[in-house]
Amino acid sequence: MFCISINHKNTPADVRERFAFTTKGQRQFTERLKAEVGGCVVLSTCNRMEIYFTDKYEQVEKLLANDRNVPVSLIRRYSMNYEGFQCVLHLCRVACGMDSMVLGEVEIIHQVKSAYLVAKELGACDGELNIAFQGALAAAKAVATESDATRLPISVGTLSAREAVNFTRNGGIENTCRDVRSDVVSSSQVESVDAEKANTGHILVVGATGKIGSIVVKDIADLAPDIEITGTSRSHHSADEVFGRHQQIRIEDYSRRYELAAWADVIISATASPHYTFVRDELAEAVKMHHKRRLFLDLAMPKDIDPSVSEVDGCVLRDIDYIRTLSRENNENRAKTITEMEPWLISQVDEIMKNIAFSRFNREHGDVMAQLKTTDGAKLVYKLKGQLEYEAFEKMLDSILTAGCEN
Repeated sequence: MFCISINHKNTPADVRERFAFTTKGQRQFTERLKAEVGGCVVLSTCNRMEIYFTDKYEQVEKLLANDRNVPVSLIRRYSMNYEGFQCVLHLCRVACGMDSMVLGEVEIIHQVKSAYLVAKELGACDGELNIAFQGALAAAKAVATESDATRLPISVGTLSAREAVNFTRNGGIENTCRDVRSDVVSSSQVESVDAEKANTGHILVVGATGKIGSIVVKDIADLAPDIEITGTSRSHHSADEVFGRHQQIRIEDYSRRYELAAWADVIISATASPHYTFVRDELAEAVKMHHKRRLFLDLAMPKDIDPSVSEVDGCVLRDIDYIRTLSRENNENRAKTITEMEPWLISQVDEIMKNIAFSRFNREHGDVMAQLKTTDGAKLVYKLKGQLEYEAFEKMLDSILTAGCEN
C-alpha cells in the first residue's frame, strides 16, 4: 500500500491549490485511477491532497500529473511518500487529527470517512484499503471520544470564527499575537475602541450552509451573540433550517454577495466553487461608497477570492495558511498529548497490518488455509495472530508456505 501526500507541512497554498479536487473532480479522478490500479482512495481537503493506492506507484504519479496539468517533477518536489506500515501509520495519524495544521481537530475524521465512502461507492476500494480505512476510522473515533487531544476541539473553522470576531470588535485591527483560547484580545494588543463599536458588527459568510461555512457561522454565533451574521447560499435554505436556535443569522441568495460585502466588517468565503466568489473590480465598485477596513478570510482550496482583492483600499485578505499562525499555541499545548498517544497508535497500526497480511494470505493461498483447517493449524494461526507483532506474524505466514504446506 502506498500514499502520495501533498500537504500543509512543506507545500505552500498556491501549490496545494493546483492539486485540490472539487467533489466532482475527486469522483472523476477516482474513476480514472481505479481503471489503472488495484485500489485507490482520494482525499482532498483545504490542507492536503492524498492518494492511497495498492500498486503501480509511477503510473499513479503520471496520472496525477496529467490530471492536474503539472510536471511529475512538481509532484516529486513537494510530495511526502509512504509505503506499507508507514503508509497505514500516516493514514491513522491523519484520521486522528495528529497530522493536521490544527492538531487534534476533529473535522478531518468526517473528511477521511467521506473519501473512503466515495471510493467504496465507485468500486475503487479493494480489500487492503477497506481494512486500512476501517481501522483508521475506528482509531480516530477512539481518539475523538476518549483522548485529551480533542477535548475542547479547535479547528480551522473555530480559529477563523475567533479571528472574525476579534477583527469586528476591535475596529478592523488584526490580532496575530493572541492566545487562541481567548474569545477576545487583551487591551494591550489593540487600540482602544468605544463601547458602541465593541458591541456591534457585521460578518458575511459565503457558503454558509456548507461543511466549513456552517461550522464558522455557528462558532461566531456562540462567541458573539451581538454580532449580526449573514450567510449566502445558492440553495434556498432558511436560517432556521440550518442554524436553528441562533437568532442573529439570516440567509441571503449568493447573487447578493457584493452588496452584502459592502455592509460587512468581515467576509469569509468557504465554498467548493471552481470560480472566484469575489474579484477585485466588482468588489471595488461595490464598496467605494462605504469606507472602512474589511477582513477577507479565504478558507477554500482552491482559493475562493481573487488575490488582487487585497489591492482594494481598506481590504485585508488572508488565506488558509494564515490560520497556521493562529494555531501555533493550540499545537504546542496538544503536542505532548499527541506524542504520548503515539505508542498506542502504533499498536493499532500493527493490528491493522496483521489483518491485511492475514486477508492477503487467505486470498492468495486459500488452499493452504483449507488444509490447515483440517488440523489444529488454523487455530494456532489465529492464536498467534493475537499474540505476535505484525512483522513476526508475517514471517510466520511466509514460513507456513516455505514449509511446503501448499503441497
